[in-house]
Parts: sequence; C-alpha cells; structure tokens
Amino acid sequence: MLGLLCATAGLSRTETATVAAYGTVTGAASAGVRLLGLDPYQVQALLVGLADLCDGTAADAARAADDPPERLPAAAAPLADIHAEAHATWEVRLFAS
Repeated sequence: MLGLLCATAGLSRTETATVAAYGTVTGAASAGVRLLGLDPYQVQALLVGLADLCDGTAADAARAADDPPERLPAAAAPLADIHAEAHATWEVRLFAS
C-alpha cells in the first residue's frame, strides 16, 4: 500500500524507500516513548543519529528493486509480519489498531 501511495504521489524509488525506512524506525521509537516511557528528546536524538543509516538503507533498497525476489534484502521483515499475524489472534492485544 505504501508503494502504491508513493507512486501515486510521484515519488521515486529512493524517496519511497526513504519513507519506508523512516516509518520503520519512527514507529518503533514512538512505541518506545508511549509504552516504555522513554525520554522523547533522547529518542528524537537517537532518530537524528540514525538518519544517515536510513538514507543508506533506502538507497540500497532502491538499487536492489530490480533484482530477483530471492536476492532482495529482507532479513527481518518476514518475522515482523509473522509476529503481526500472531498478535492479531491474541485475546488481549497491545494495540487496538
């Protein structure tokens, strides 16, 4: 869905990958602030420190976009999807969304 939305908005592959990378780290950071009570200023400072890594990851992803699926970098994404599916079946869930 993110790819479709970004394509509709006219974003490039690199811009789309950048949105995905930042969304991944900021989502976890936001959850840490809300659920663990982390200092939001320290979390934002950490995110600033990750900016170059996010940009590099996005550039790598954009370059790999035409590779065959078995060569695409996705070491952790399947586990996140598996955990999300399992979470949806829990009687007591951490998030209502």
